[in-house]
Amino acid sequence: MTNDKPILEKNFNEGVDIEKRLKDGFILSRLFIEAQGNDKDAVKKALERTIFQKLANEVNVTLLNVKLYEIQQDEKNNKIFSGVVEIKALFRDFRWFVNTIMRYGPTAIEIIQPEKYILNLDEMQSLIADVSEFSQVFSSQILALLKDKERKEIYKKLLSQT
Repeated sequence: MTNDKPILEKNFNEGVDIEKRLKDGFILSRLFIEAQGNDKDAVKKALERTIFQKLANEVNVTLLNVKLYEIQQDEKNNKIFSGVVEIKALFRDFRWFVNTIMRYGPTAIEIIQPEKYILNLDEMQSLIADVSEFSQVFSSQILALLKDKERKEIYKKLLSQT
């Protein structure tokens, strides 16, 4: 980012007791979500919609602070625009933290607290099931976009690796 000063900064849930939430198993994290496109306004609107209409309404996510940075024009390709949102939030537990990361695909992630986190067997099983389900859905969507010849090549490669 060439301009480190946000064009928009908004605080959320200012009355939340962060220390109590951390003791209850929450994860405090900072995420950076990026969007790119060929229309500057569309990039800004996509970031705003993602944060203010989707992430802000997630039941297991407590937004604390959002910073939207200036939408930048690519120096090499002036037809491409890129924007970044920095989000500080609390996540209900490690499972929902990972789930949110898989669905929103941040470009950078920082776990602020806790320093240590213990998962029991049920939590580990649920987390692995979520990851498996997400990867299956994602793979199915990608394979559906491929032509038959491309799909057959991928299946051939996968089968030869076992």
